Amino acid sequence: DEEGEAALAELEEELDEERSVEDALAAMAQRGARSAPEPPTAGNAAATAEPQPTARTPAAGSPGTSGACVDCSSGRAQPKFREAFGLSVCYDCQRAGRGEGGRYQVLSKSRAKDEYLLSDRQLDGERGGLRSMRLPNPNDARYGDMRLYLRRQVEELALATWGSSEALLLEKERRSDERLRRAEAKRKLKSGTPEEQMMARCNGRAAPKQQRRKAQAGKAGEAAARPPVRQLAAERHEHVFSPDEEYDEATDLWTKRCACGFTVQYERI
Repeated sequence: DEEGEAALAELEEELDEERSVEDALAAMAQRGARSAPEPPTAGNAAATAEPQPTARTPAAGSPGTSGACVDCSSGRAQPKFREAFGLSVCYDCQRAGRGEGGRYQVLSKSRAKDEYLLSDRQLDGERGGLRSMRLPNPNDARYGDMRLYLRRQVEELALATWGSSEALLLEKERRSDERLRRAEAKRKLKSGTPEEQMMARCNGRAAPKQQRRKAQAGKAGEAAARPPVRQLAAERHEHVFSPDEEYDEATDLWTKRCACGFTVQYERI
């Protein structure tokens, strides 16, 4: 999607800047090594030599070796990438695998939810979900930060959630069929034949708001059930929603309720 592409371009620029800094530091180290003074000659080595501490090579798996790339074992890991996703990967290996379908490709939150049918609760790291990289929102800086997820980690979570790639594909097809069914029911109710409209109402697939209001008003009719305008003005209040919100994993929607019974459903992004 456009948000993911913009965020990925910004991420690539930052990684290129980090690589340029690393190259500059390496060049400075090489120049310093060439300009270092020559070691003393054998004649005066005994007089000028000073005891030097013995260098200790860190053992394999110690904290000193955690900066090596997990792929090539020779490149230096990128600090920002390791902090975001917990993986030590050098610039060259990450660049080679960040294309479409690559092991180091990053996905926006909306794309991860759409492609792998994951919920906000599963993705949010604050709730025990996946780790992510945060970048300023490309659409508007006033909005919340955009979160990027590593495709390989998203695929592992989806496999643990659905059991297999075949099960994920079947669930995608089921949801697609359900959307088509609801759209067809609404079409029949709005512009179908009288028989189709009657069947849609009987099945309760797409009851219009007018039908729901009449059902609540009862047999007395909507006009008799509606209170006077003055009474509505006197009883008007501002909705105050309870902090305890309900989450429906089937629809990936959150519901908040007011004390008067009014409810609002929304999707967290």
